[in-house]
Amino acid sequence: MSDTFDVAEVLAGGCRKRADSWAFVSSFAASWFTPLSPADGFTLDQIQRAEDRLGVHLPVALREAYTLFGRRRDLVAQQNPLLEPEELLLDPSGELLVFRSENQGCAGWGVSLTDLSREDPPVALFSDRLPNSERCHFLDRLSLACVETVLSEAVVGRWRQGRACQATPEVVACLETEFARVPLPPYPAWFDPMGPGVRWFSAAGLLLRLEPGSEGTELVVTGRTEGDLQRAIEAIPGAWPDAEPTVTRTISEHDFVLPF
Repeated sequence: MSDTFDVAEVLAGGCRKRADSWAFVSSFAASWFTPLSPADGFTLDQIQRAEDRLGVHLPVALREAYTLFGRRRDLVAQQNPLLEPEELLLDPSGELLVFRSENQGCAGWGVSLTDLSREDPPVALFSDRLPNSERCHFLDRLSLACVETVLSEAVVGRWRQGRACQATPEVVACLETEFARVPLPPYPAWFDPMGPGVRWFSAAGLLLRLEPGSEGTELVVTGRTEGDLQRAIEAIPGAWPDAEPTVTRTISEHDFVLPF
């Protein structure tokens, strides 16, 4: 699996059900990291304590994510972590249950309290880059937002400078011709929620993300191995700086700032 795993291929049928999202996370973990184990989830008692503290019932999808892989910090806490149950909080308005935070507290992801009774509710994004501290729609389902979390954390966890280039028309044409589109709908980037939506492409061992940049749109590429990354850089006609691998270091409870 590790040599042939292609994100777009595995997600080709879409994540129509929560189980599809969890199956993808399991397969991705086994290919890019290590397989999930029973020890990778929080216990139902830990989740119940969070619910009692907040006075709410968590959506089924969030409870499932916590019990399946919530403790896998390599998957969900490289930079913008999925909050642990004891860290869950309400936004200042008291209208949003926040379950993921940008590491400096500049943005967060949450579910409206009016949607908590839904098994797989839509997710909202709030960001200091939005006018008047408003929030915007992120993705239609929390389980799909968890898929996005795992992909995005893989990107930021493996490479720093050297993985991005300007997405010129030639670069985009190469992406659309040579790589498969990952079937995630475009969604706002926390750091530029008013900019172009984030889009993903892939090949075996590669993740490629189009996202807002300082001069339009940038392409960010991550490889399962350094060889995979080099293969993409050689294939895509972009102005690439030298790739610099970095040691993966997961976010600990002292490394990020809660948004409130």
